Amino acid sequence: MDSVSEAQFELDQLRLQAKRQLLGTVALGVMAGLLAFVGQSALGQARPLLEGSFGSWQSFYTFVLWALAIAWLVALAQQAMHFQNISERFESQRRLDTVYAERAAKAQAAEETRQRQRAETEARQAAERIKRQNKSVRSTKFDY
Repeated sequence: MDSVSEAQFELDQLRLQAKRQLLGTVALGVMAGLLAFVGQSALGQARPLLEGSFGSWQSFYTFVLWALAIAWLVALAQQAMHFQNISERFESQRRLDTVYAERAAKAQAAEETRQRQRAETEARQAAERIKRQNKSVRSTKFDY
């Protein structure tokens, strides 16, 4: 029973870690979005310096932003699936713990019932033995 509870504790820790990673991925995506706008404005301000190749710089910057956005979405999806898997395993372990606890309680109740019945049977047998012994002490015939 202790090992099952330890497994549930470890899954709970993994679930919390997966939740933090998911939130961290979301926060990094938001920060990357903000930096994208800052970078776009910085590229716009540098337009006079890049007059001849501004279009290619802007295309390259847009391509990099899209690549980062796709990579972020993939990472976000992976983190969400990882969190979901850990949560499902945690819930399964929790259900197993309750089933094991119920089985242990039933087994303990059955053992107590068996012990009580065994004690009653032994007491009955002891009473019958004493009764037989008392019966054999008395004679059934007339003693003269």
